[in-house]
Amino acid sequence: MTGRKPVRSRLASFFVPALFLGGLALFCISPALAQSEAFAHAQSPQSETGSFDTLGEADGSLQALQHPISLHAEAVTLKNALRQIARRGEFGLSYSPSVVPEQKQVSLHLEGTVSDALRQLFADTDLKVLISPRKEIVVVKEGTRPSGEAGTGSTGDGTMARKAPTLGLTTASVQQTISGRVTDAQTGNPVPGANVVVPNTTVGTATDAEGRYSLEVPDEADSLRFTAIGYLNRTVPIDGRTTIDVRLTRDVQALEEVVVVGYGTQRQAEVTGSVTSVSSADIENLSVSGFQDALQGQLAGIEVRQPSGEPGASPQVRVRGSNSITAGNGPLFVVDGLPITSNEQIQGGIARRRGSFQPPAQNPLATLSTQDIESIEVLKDASASAIYGSRGSNGVVIVTTKSGNPGNDMRVRYRGSVGLQEVINAPDMMNADELVDLTIESRNNAYREGFGGAPPNPRTNEGRPPASQGLAPFTRIPSRYVAYDQGEISTNTDWLDLVLGDRAGTWSSTISVSGGGGSTSYYLSGSARQQDGIVGNSAFDRYSLHASLDSDLTDRVRVGADLNLSLSQQDREPANAPYFGRPPGIVYSAMVHSPLIEPFNNRREPNQKANDPVSQSFLDGGTTSASNPLAIQNAVQEDLDHHRTFGTAFTEIDLGSGLTFKSLFGADLSDYTRSFYRGRELFYRILTDEPDPYAQSNSSRTFNWLSENTLRYGDTFNDVHTLDLLAGVTAQEERNDFNQIFARDFPIDAVPTLSGGRVTDGTSTASEWSLLSGLARANYDYDGKYLLTAALRADKSSRFGPDNRTGIFPSASVGWRVTEEDFMDAVPQFSTLKLRLSYGQTGNFQIPNYGSFSNLRFTNYVGGESQNVLTGVEPDDLGDPGLTWETTEEVNLGIDLGLFDDRVRLETDVYRSVTSDLLLNISVPAASGYETVLTNIGEVENTGLEVFLETQNLTGDFSWSSSVNFSTNKNEVTELGPGDAPILSRGAAGIRHITRVGDPIGSYYGYVVDGVYQSEEEIQNAPEDQVTGPGGASPGDFRFKDINGDGEITSEDRTVTGSYQPDFTYGIANQFQYRGFDLRVFLQGVRGREILNLTARHLKNGEFNFNQYDVFLNRWQSPDNPGSGDVPRVDRLTGLHGNNNRPSDFQVEDGSYLNIREVTFGYTAQGGFLSDLVQQFRVYATGQNLYMFTDYIGFNPMASLPTEDLLTQGQDYGAYPLQRTYTVGIDLRF
Repeated sequence: MTGRKPVRSRLASFFVPALFLGGLALFCISPALAQSEAFAHAQSPQSETGSFDTLGEADGSLQALQHPISLHAEAVTLKNALRQIARRGEFGLSYSPSVVPEQKQVSLHLEGTVSDALRQLFADTDLKVLISPRKEIVVVKEGTRPSGEAGTGSTGDGTMARKAPTLGLTTASVQQTISGRVTDAQTGNPVPGANVVVPNTTVGTATDAEGRYSLEVPDEADSLRFTAIGYLNRTVPIDGRTTIDVRLTRDVQALEEVVVVGYGTQRQAEVTGSVTSVSSADIENLSVSGFQDALQGQLAGIEVRQPSGEPGASPQVRVRGSNSITAGNGPLFVVDGLPITSNEQIQGGIARRRGSFQPPAQNPLATLSTQDIESIEVLKDASASAIYGSRGSNGVVIVTTKSGNPGNDMRVRYRGSVGLQEVINAPDMMNADELVDLTIESRNNAYREGFGGAPPNPRTNEGRPPASQGLAPFTRIPSRYVAYDQGEISTNTDWLDLVLGDRAGTWSSTISVSGGGGSTSYYLSGSARQQDGIVGNSAFDRYSLHASLDSDLTDRVRVGADLNLSLSQQDREPANAPYFGRPPGIVYSAMVHSPLIEPFNNRREPNQKANDPVSQSFLDGGTTSASNPLAIQNAVQEDLDHHRTFGTAFTEIDLGSGLTFKSLFGADLSDYTRSFYRGRELFYRILTDEPDPYAQSNSSRTFNWLSENTLRYGDTFNDVHTLDLLAGVTAQEERNDFNQIFARDFPIDAVPTLSGGRVTDGTSTASEWSLLSGLARANYDYDGKYLLTAALRADKSSRFGPDNRTGIFPSASVGWRVTEEDFMDAVPQFSTLKLRLSYGQTGNFQIPNYGSFSNLRFTNYVGGESQNVLTGVEPDDLGDPGLTWETTEEVNLGIDLGLFDDRVRLETDVYRSVTSDLLLNISVPAASGYETVLTNIGEVENTGLEVFLETQNLTGDFSWSSSVNFSTNKNEVTELGPGDAPILSRGAAGIRHITRVGDPIGSYYGYVVDGVYQSEEEIQNAPEDQVTGPGGASPGDFRFKDINGDGEITSEDRTVTGSYQPDFTYGIANQFQYRGFDLRVFLQGVRGREILNLTARHLKNGEFNFNQYDVFLNRWQSPDNPGSGDVPRVDRLTGLHGNNNRPSDFQVEDGSYLNIREVTFGYTAQGGFLSDLVQQFRVYATGQNLYMFTDYIGFNPMASLPTEDLLTQGQDYGAYPLQRTYTVGIDLRF
């Protein structure tokens, strides 16, 4: 294996973030230590109140309790009144049915605050209200003490723990003291006020503000029981221990989940559209460059593909399939309220490379660290996403970043990990013995077809025609192969191991500080990540900073801001291209190279020439030339840097009477710089005397701003009618600038910048778009049972024709919470049952900025008296002033089911969406001077089923939970304009795709193999094949299917041979916990996808002009030895004979797979000897992509050339391999 050239200083790149993070850690920890010291001396009551305060304590720290409400209720149940107060104040609610009487009735007449309402409601009861900083109302019996009211006792280590008073007499003798810490199993945060008792006794205590406890237990006690409001109970055996740390799992029913939707939040119970989400705990252990990769397999209806394993490469995200043929199909991403651009085209490409072979785009969203993400919600159906109008047809992904909590002490957290990566799913290529044997056989078969008999000597070239005679070279055995066969040489090079054999490293480090005081909260984090690629000299590094600040300036005015800054640096190698690309692809060049070729010459340089010894490009015997992959690796340098700064700032004013005004401004500044150099020492195939060095430099800038003003009204009438109204106006604008300069004729490689060569070309472009929108939404809730949501958005966009710039997008949805009905009391097994039905219209904004205009282009013409060549402009295309939105209409039916206190949860959705007014280029009369015009015509339908199942299988000291998601989506073209003429699309290797009515967009197109001919009799009885070569088919060649039944095989028998669209996707997760240990196993898979494996044109063609996949070990050799029955004979001149290598389903392969996506094993420790240093200490090990079960012959069953053109998707022409990653990490909380 060759060494990795230091295209950047890795040492410097390590120390820069290390110094940065070290400085930030010192900044964070110093005040934390000072604060903890002050706490030790002061021990103020406020510090000891924990996470749940009494109503009186919370009045001064939680502004939401002063929210004005109006409540008039006569003879309603206490439960109903409490629910109305929580809903109007936007609080979560938790209570035990045994605590709040079901039949107790109250009357309330109040014009005041949430706090006033709660005081009046519970004034004459034995119930007490506790409040958390997360806006949760918890109702308990008056005798239940919050942590701040419990007595205190010493733990023996200088910390204080609260000790519950004995509630009755006990005669048990006190023999031992047990102490420990109680934390949240998901977040690791302490759980103050948790009760710790010895079962069947009155011996117990409660945890302090840090979750610590100390308890004297009787000698005969064998277990402790831990209970806390909002958590599932746990009973833990003592087993002779004196320190017992416990992690409590949140009760999913107790605290109602709040999800982020467009322009606000809703309680999950009130959502009527299709919305799904993941939390930070689901993604933070994965070693990924972008958060989209972490979503793979996690959510029903969301498919994340990784077409390339290159570090930093952009994945493809699809929500409920593909809706458009020529416009974009990716979802809208919204980060902290800002719809951010993911325009990948602005990065540019390599000027001398074909569009199909461009490197994959860098992920523009990789600038955001997964460690800074709090939650991700996906709006899947049209009713949920219609609030985003013309940008909602492909779904909306809403990312909420982390922020601080008011009233919390400063908390410091450090997360760090290191890992190793190696190639996964490497294909099986032939070794030297296998390749020599089959190459000889292919030449002998070609000889028999051309000369009518066996060669004089089947193992040598003796008696064969000289290489100068016509097709004779293709019947001769490469001389180096003869030498190997005769035992004269023994070379057996594993080229893939040379290029991919070294393991690559990765590491990440994040430190954050968060907290708040009074009405202000803050969060600040710094993150660094470095990932080397498994292809030498490739890498991706990111350095980011995230800051969040939120403050209540007055009782009615709240302000906040979020800011994200990042620098991404990508060192790239030309790995994603075929061997004939410019420059050639490294991976594919390694695959085609013969194992009989020495990688280095006698001077230890990459072997590229005709001798010292022979290289691949100069093998004789009908082989094909290819550049040495090691030479490509050494000679090509490409760096792509991305600087990004984006964020939002808002002001929110409570106008009273339920009205709230919010003004938000956001901005996104994104700069790309690219430098590329192709050195003199790389020879392109046989061109060893023509060095071709060249360089290019790109720079681009995108600036996007958003101004948004909304007014919200919320109130409840007559105790049962709750109304939430939203109206607003938004404006957004983006400008893109792009520059590129190209240089050639570099005399030396020492100066690889543009100044070292001759500048020969350049270009500069600028474009912009704007969007002005109005929006409105109404949510209505009748008695917590019947739900209605209606939304309307109007968008006016500069991208569309002047006749159709404004689009109107309505939606409506209804829901029925069946379990709130009185008759459901008879079936207590049902904890949740909600029915949902929705309809909505959305649009597709992702079209060219000037697609409706007739654009101009430069051209040369002859004119003037001297008839000189002059430069002018001419129309480039025919504009369409009526160009408008692609519109998607969708109907969704959903069921949410919870059983046994939601220990079993099921969410199911079925949907049908129809996208009309598709943007297509249609033919126009030649007299117009144009060939096509972009216009609205055509229709696509997507239908599907989504299922999500979550179960709490075991609880207690050993817990086990599972989740399964399953999604199907059927994509079908239903209209294609006048006559529904199919669209034949030219991809990277000719016309191999078709889009036609009744099939998915961009289906594969070719002949269908119908077996292998076993005899001449079979050939004579089969339909006449008009597509074979002049020599015709022979036994062992493919038999092709006569699709149209006319008795002949012609081009009319080409048909659909597969599709990149999968039949279904799924994910399976299991989480185990035992005391401080946890284990997560996550599987992810796809079924029914096919890949158009274009590498099969050269590596599975049976011609043996290159190395080959080892499937030909099972080839047809004779009727008595037919092999596997689906692999033809070998023949160097098959194109002149059976033409087995024509476009067919033999090159279309099953891309189904099951991936062991993640296995994480960790241990979390709290208290004990660590208590003076850290609150929590966690170590973990993660295996990612541990094994992929697939029948796909190539590296990656998700491979697809990096193009946005859906018409030619799913082509594999030498993709950068995926990686298996082993990571160990540490998580410290101070």
